[in-house]
Amino acid sequence: MENLYPFGRIMAMVAVLFLAATACDTNDSDDTDLDLMPVNTVTTDGYTLSLFADRTLETGVNTLYWTVEKGGNDVPIQSFSVMPMMDMGEMQHSAPHDSPILHEEDDDYYYHKMIFVMPSGEMGSWALNFEIETKDGNNITGEMPLEVDASWRLTSVKDANDKIYFISWMDPYKPVSGNNKLNFMVHTRENMMSFPAVDNLELIIYPYMDMGGGQGHSTDFNHPTGQGKGLYSGSINYSMSGVWTTSVRIVADNDTLPEAVFEYSVQAK
Repeated sequence: MENLYPFGRIMAMVAVLFLAATACDTNDSDDTDLDLMPVNTVTTDGYTLSLFADRTLETGVNTLYWTVEKGGNDVPIQSFSVMPMMDMGEMQHSAPHDSPILHEEDDDYYYHKMIFVMPSGEMGSWALNFEIETKDGNNITGEMPLEVDASWRLTSVKDANDKIYFISWMDPYKPVSGNNKLNFMVHTRENMMSFPAVDNLELIIYPYMDMGGGQGHSTDFNHPTGQGKGLYSGSINYSMSGVWTTSVRIVADNDTLPEAVFEYSVQAK
């Protein structure tokens, strides 16, 4: 009887299956790759520090990603601290932030949150002052200049004692019709170099769509509640696309602060 599966044909089929399996493995590993854009790179004492972000830097909440290399190799880090500085000429101030930590899914990067409280421009410029200790005991210091755009996602209010509260709209970054998680972050200013997160607040929100002619409507929502470290989480279910506003009132120590209003567009899902 004639051999229906000659040796060469069998080997070709094996090769095809191997390539397909390899492609699947490659795609699986790519799923964990971070989709980042470069912000800036500086070199100091032979070390190259590169800064990335998942979108253009703007006022409000940003997530920053750092790599530290020497001779093309990742540098093991013992400690990593960053201090944002806005230079306004006659004065300087910092902004809310936390320290970089090793990324859980991609250990090429150190990442952290940064809340810029004003944009770059004629009034001043931003830089990140960094201080790093490597695991072999070397110190790396310097600054990373950067540009920050203005955004609707940050506002502020003051209480009767002139204490300021910075309210950052964190999620949804791009609101869409239907249900959205709703996250705010709240910080205050102790002095020009200290901007701690504020917990134990009550946030009262009210979403509204103005239909014109004195007509308008709200939609289903849940007020954000405190999750710790200045984060307040709720939800909002937009009934339609278009221009919306969401007012936010902070209640701190039984004192209701003035209303802050975010205005933005909701896209159809």
